[in-house]
This record gives sequence, structure tokens and C-alpha cells, in this order.
Amino acid sequence: DCEDPNPLIRALAVRTMGCIRVDKITEYLCEPLRKCLRDEDPYVRKTAAVCVAKLYDINAGLVEDQGFLDQLKDLLSDSNPM
Repeated sequence: DCEDPNPLIRALAVRTMGCIRVDKITEYLCEPLRKCLRDEDPYVRKTAAVCVAKLYDINAGLVEDQGFLDQLKDLLSDSNPM
């Protein structure tokens, strides 16, 4: 659903991923989450940023190794923040 044309569906998909708090599947969340952090819709990007925080709580090393912190820093200078 992270590929759905509707931004609300994409945001709900990434929010649902953030609610799955199982360490063993966190690696599978990385690529869809990375795409949502670069989404054209600001609401999807904001929701993905919250998901990164939840993922950090589960597996901080993975978040750091995957470069999500750098992506969050880039979002701070977003021209269309939400």
C-alpha cells in the first residue's frame, strides 16, 4: 500500500508499519519507509518521520546504519513541511 496513488493510503500503510513493534521484521520496513520519507506528499513524509522514531525505539542501530537520521535532517529543511 506504500505504492498506492492515494497519499492517505500511503500514510496509513506507513503508520501501520510503525505499529508493528517486532524486532525481527524491522529490516523489511526499511525500503518502504525510505520511499515514504521521499514521498511527494508532505503528510506521507511526516508520517514516515514518526515511523522512524518508533523504529529507532525498537532498533536504534538499524536506523543509524540505514541512514534514516540523515534523511530526517533533510526533512527539517523541507520546503513544504507539515
